[in-house]
Amino acid sequence: MFKSILTLSTLLLSATALPSGFPTSNYPNPGSLSTRGAPCATQAQRADNDTDNRGPGVQVHNADGAARSFFVYMNSCDAIPLKYTSIAAGATKFIALPPGFQGRIVRGSEQVNLDGQPHLLATWLEITLDGTGKGYGDVSLIRGCDGAVTLAAADGSGVRTGFRDEGILDDAPKGILEGGVIKATEGLASAVVQPVVDYLARKIGYDKAYIDDYHGNPVISSSNERFQATFYKGR
Repeated sequence: MFKSILTLSTLLLSATALPSGFPTSNYPNPGSLSTRGAPCATQAQRADNDTDNRGPGVQVHNADGAARSFFVYMNSCDAIPLKYTSIAAGATKFIALPPGFQGRIVRGSEQVNLDGQPHLLATWLEITLDGTGKGYGDVSLIRGCDGAVTLAAADGSGVRTGFRDEGILDDAPKGILEGGVIKATEGLASAVVQPVVDYLARKIGYDKAYIDDYHGNPVISSSNERFQATFYKGR
């Protein structure tokens, strides 16, 4: 979500590990790469039977205590998800991604996310496949936070990003909550909502997730376009 224009050559720059185990790098936020080429979906498809044929995609683990639904959106296609699936508590499902995918995976509900309207307030797991066999991913709280998420590259590299502080919602001041989840950190014209930013910065810092457009770059790379994600207790 950087406002600057970044080229794909930036992706070749290497990462160095922080003491926390989370990488820092010059990788761009996936949302800042070239604009999507595919048209928006006109109807969401169920992904319950996505087959893991070792192609691009994400193994999504639901670490919540209840079954949850997950929705895949392409960039700039906020009204209708590309696909969705439900995952039982403690279970894992593979979600296949199409070539060149640029977008996000979020928690939600079929009643809300399939109503044909944009619903942006959530923790965003952002994924970009760059067309060369590499994938890039991050966790973003800029559009809200409905719980903790971690992301790891499934290429044997061991790199990971995200956070698993399951108290992030329970500990939040009431003034920064909207419908039980944490508000977006940026408002109209990308104006920073400082109380939200301050809380998230104190709670998890800038090296594990995007909190605003001005600090950190917590993006990881997967050399085979495959990732493993865990969604912890959320709302």
